[in-house]
Amino acid sequence: MSISVNDVIEAQAHIGTLKSEAHPKTNKYWAGVVNNIAVINPESIIEQIENAKKKIQAAKAEGKEILVVSEKKMYADELEKLGEKYGFNYLNYKLPSGFLTNFETLKKRIESMNTMARFVDSESYLSLTKKEQLVYKRKLARVLKIYKGVKGLTGKPGLVIVLDGQMMDNFINELVKTPDTQNIIIAGTNFSRRWAEDSIILANIWSHKSVDFILNNMFS
Repeated sequence: MSISVNDVIEAQAHIGTLKSEAHPKTNKYWAGVVNNIAVINPESIIEQIENAKKKIQAAKAEGKEILVVSEKKMYADELEKLGEKYGFNYLNYKLPSGFLTNFETLKKRIESMNTMARFVDSESYLSLTKKEQLVYKRKLARVLKIYKGVKGLTGKPGLVIVLDGQMMDNFINELVKTPDTQNIIIAGTNFSRRWAEDSIILANIWSHKSVDFILNNMFS
């Protein structure tokens, strides 16, 4: 189903930051300024979501791993639910340093977590003392908090989607260093980088309703 301008407005996806906080590099996407707030062109948002949707569908068709990353605490639970709904990998708590540039090391941590999870479900685990079982459970809970969303990741992600480009600036530096990894940046009007037109969605990333609207339309 196609997205309409009214859909964008209803989701409040077109609302940007205060003009004083908005970055000049984003003003080409604005429809104007209302009450000192940068307003994003709804038609631009629709086009960008459609571009992202095509990129996601192409990545799936090519068998690429898709990863969505976010450190927004307000959206951690929702991102987990969407990951389960649409079957994408996600990091929704804290991004480990070097996830892309040092992926083989991170992959070993994920494998170690999966091994520990299998052990906790085994009969060997039941033979441990209650105290020993508790130690393993606590260790597993700590790593699951970070890596739960990538437990099924079998290889380096071929497409990475970043929620809140300005907030995730350090991670974007990793993306720049890994040009073989496709990307989509979802950012607000405070985004300070120039980015490829087919790899950015400039919208309201401070509202649950808006972020839900964007991600659901990208993956549906």
